[in-house]
Amino acid sequence: MSTVVIDAATRDKFLAAPGDVVEVRDEAGKLVGRLIVEGPPTPPPGYEIVGEWPSDEEIDRRLREEPSYTPEQVMDRLRRISDAS
Repeated sequence: MSTVVIDAATRDKFLAAPGDVVEVRDEAGKLVGRLIVEGPPTPPPGYEIVGEWPSDEEIDRRLREEPSYTPEQVMDRLRRISDAS
């Protein structure tokens, strides 16, 4: 997948139409593509988002610095917890 970085003004134009399909055209009016604008994530009913979403940099840092576990390690830990109860 390729990434295209847009400026704030273009982002605001896209986010003004959440849930819609937005046609992206060049200066000559030629269709470049269509974008489905989902808008910001929303929590399920009954939940409230507290604080801000982590930045891409923060996510990258956490992936680098914080421990990660394989599914097998998680299942092994859950089995040991279950057996101890």
